[in-house]
Amino acid sequence: MIGVVLFTFIAFIFSILIVFLNGYLFNKDEKLSKIEEMLPGYNCGSCGFGSCKGMAEAILNDKEAVKKCRPLKDKEKILKYLGE
Repeated sequence: MIGVVLFTFIAFIFSILIVFLNGYLFNKDEKLSKIEEMLPGYNCGSCGFGSCKGMAEAILNDKEAVKKCRPLKDKEKILKYLGE
């Protein structure tokens, strides 16, 4: 009986540790997700990137890449967000 309780306790501690480390190590970049939300979400590829996620990564590296997104109407909104 003690072995079952001890095993359950250890598994519980490890599960808490795994959840904490997952949130800490694999934290999605907040700016990337915010820029991705601002993009139209068509995943059309007209910008030269495979998807809007690829476009968002390119915008984080170079602000001028926002000009490549043809369907995006409000490019100034993203540039203003990055300027902050």
